[in-house]
Amino acid sequence: MRRNLTAKAIEALKSAPAGGRYDVADGIVPGFGVRVTDKGKKSYILTARFPGSANPTRRTIADVGAMGLAEAREVVRAWLAQIAAGLDPQAERERARQEAAKRPLTFADVAEQFMAQHVRRNALRSGDEIDRLLKKDVLPAWRDREFVSIRRGDVARLLDGIEARAPVHADHVLAVLSKLFNWYMAREEDYLSPVVRGMRRTAPKDHARSRALTDGEIRLFWAASGEAGIYGAFLRIALLTAQRRAKVVAMKWSDIDDEGVWTIPAEPREKTNAGSIKLSELALSIIGELPRWEDCDYVFAGRGKVPINGMSKAKKALDAAMTEACKGPVANWTVHDLRRTARSLMSRARVRPDVSERVLGHAIPGVEGVYDRYSYDPEKADALAKLAGLMTRIVEGDAKAAKVIRRPRLERASRPGLRPSVRSQPRSIQRHAR
Repeated sequence: MRRNLTAKAIEALKSAPAGGRYDVADGIVPGFGVRVTDKGKKSYILTARFPGSANPTRRTIADVGAMGLAEAREVVRAWLAQIAAGLDPQAERERARQEAAKRPLTFADVAEQFMAQHVRRNALRSGDEIDRLLKKDVLPAWRDREFVSIRRGDVARLLDGIEARAPVHADHVLAVLSKLFNWYMAREEDYLSPVVRGMRRTAPKDHARSRALTDGEIRLFWAASGEAGIYGAFLRIALLTAQRRAKVVAMKWSDIDDEGVWTIPAEPREKTNAGSIKLSELALSIIGELPRWEDCDYVFAGRGKVPINGMSKAKKALDAAMTEACKGPVANWTVHDLRRTARSLMSRARVRPDVSERVLGHAIPGVEGVYDRYSYDPEKADALAKLAGLMTRIVEGDAKAAKVIRRPRLERASRPGLRPSVRSQPRSIQRHAR
């Protein structure tokens, strides 16, 4: 079989039947593909006529877990260029390995091993960010430095340069370097990491946020979000569900059943999330006003088959509307502050703290988190209903804002040849749609 391989497509490949194996050819790079065994092992392969071989043969490039798809394609392209020049890629790779073994490891060498053998093999959720920080902030300075020659002073000077423009970012780089140095130290008994305690440039408490919207700000927010189209509806649902921004953006129609229960998918290696929560009547009324496009399953649909993105301009416009409405500046707030606001409102509505924490999807610590396997679905539904009820009372404290609490005014962008269909929405949402 042949297809344009993607990381998700490779992850979805099933194991071969017992005693068998099969190959999936890539539709982008000739000869490149993935082999899957009956044990579920997946490897990148290249089928080509190698020098000295009369017929095309198949060779393994690397295990899928040890190398990313984009990197594998680049390796294959390099191999094809070597084959075209009459060279055997595996022989060249072995020669390069032997030469590398004769010279001291550079920082770039160790960083490449760290990414392949730790970050990608363990499918770390922060893998892309680790790769970005290394390439942007560290490799330009240390790429060709002998790895073991990097000392504590070198780390301090690197962080000094980053701290001058972004102190918190310097701590993010330090965290990545600490992981890398510790990973290497666990493999080499004679090596000690140059990172020690006290190298952080900021204290966590210095940049920990404690912002929660006041009742007056909530009324301003609700009125302004009612005029902000799909983005405004997204913000309202973020507040009424107390979920993280990424979870709300990724909400799909297919994740909401006919009873109004939203099942939140878990990401790979995600510790915990809220699981399933029953949306309040107010939340369902807001979602019921949104169009559902035939080619997109996302509730907060953007252009094409993806959810809304690039929301910074919409946030600035909403901030401006709030400022204009109150005829004065509104203290800076972020989307994540809505989650903190929702948690505070649930406490105010007399929701038990352990239930509020489960609504937010926080891990429950201690013995309770280990042994209490009850779903708490009714309690979470009641908590969100109380949150919506308190929100209604707060907003209705302003007569003008009371008019917009039930139905936000949404901009329905047109898509040629497609029409939104209310009837294709879950019945729980249809009951609240016009």
